[in-house]
Amino acid sequence: MAVAAPAAFRAAPDSATAADIVGAMLIRWHYIALVLPLLVFALVWKRARAAVIVVIFIGIVLAALQAMVDVRIRHLRASSIVPISDLPRADPLRRRFGLLHGGSSLLLLLQAVAAGTVVAAGTPRHSTATEESPQP
Repeated sequence: MAVAAPAAFRAAPDSATAADIVGAMLIRWHYIALVLPLLVFALVWKRARAAVIVVIFIGIVLAALQAMVDVRIRHLRASSIVPISDLPRADPLRRRFGLLHGGSSLLLLLQAVAAGTVVAAGTPRHSTATEESPQP
């Protein structure tokens, strides 16, 4: 999303169209962000360390929260007669949208951190001890 959203806003004829494009991508992202951690959880829950299970669970919660924030953002956009970006900066609707958008972005970032943590925890560590080669 960090690459696709700015590209959509550069390429689209107006900000409302770009927001629609990004919104469509986000709907698909929510499915991925909820289903993949659930799948990983199902695959590793018996053999993973407790800390990894907790991080996966946190990722699932973050994804659910982001989906809820996104629904609220969609409702705000739908309730506005004009595109949010056309509203004055001091408009309460635009300010609420900005807060929700910032929260959504933070949740997305935290999901990425959680995913990276799980991947790093599952990566085997190299031993610092040197192995001797077998003698012929």
